[in-house]
Amino acid sequence: MSQKRISVILPVYNEASQMNDLLKTLQFIDQSKIQHELIIVDGGSQDQTVMLLEQAGYQVFQSPKGRGNQLRMGAQKANGDIYFFLHADHTFKSDPLVSIIKSLEESSVGAFPICFMDESSWILRVIRWGSNWRLRWRNIAFGDQGMYMTAKVYDKVGGFRAIPLMEDYDLSIRLKQLGYSFQVADQPIYASSRRFDQTGGLRLLIRMQYCQWLFRRNVPIERINEIYYRK
Repeated sequence: MSQKRISVILPVYNEASQMNDLLKTLQFIDQSKIQHELIIVDGGSQDQTVMLLEQAGYQVFQSPKGRGNQLRMGAQKANGDIYFFLHADHTFKSDPLVSIIKSLEESSVGAFPICFMDESSWILRVIRWGSNWRLRWRNIAFGDQGMYMTAKVYDKVGGFRAIPLMEDYDLSIRLKQLGYSFQVADQPIYASSRRFDQTGGLRLLIRMQYCQWLFRRNVPIERINEIYYRK
């Protein structure tokens, strides 16, 4: 497995305000000794995201807006043996690609336990605990836990669907239905709390749980999208 190549697939959208942090994460990945490629897919940013990334020397692909669309296109562009799906506001304290290679010696699917960069809020600690419990005991990962898998498994399960949200939950459910189990990486992924800061941690948590409940009951994804992004 040590000779396998990892395709790091990163969707971006209006990331200019936190570009310095994003570039630090990308440079960190660039320095990995593991063979890899970086595929950045923009969903129609209206700020300077694309320009800043290109100035830093990165190629940026374009796709229709929506993380499902972007992840799907990124996988279509990928040439690696392993796909690693990373969010723009995540980082690590040691090389994640090494952890992925080690993890996939025992499985073909995995994800990272999540921590927040700033856990001063009790609700973020609850969210972290719940997310990691769900990963370990319910075998469900979300995109903010840095999902990764072999290209063969990704193709077998049908990949991400081009839906406006819950593309990660949808993929996790289909992997579970096919009998795949997430291997938990040996280091955490550190996530920004910006979504919870903007909406309100408890309010967003309740909304997310409600939308998952609706999704499991086959409510049309367009309706769930309206509810999730309601002001």
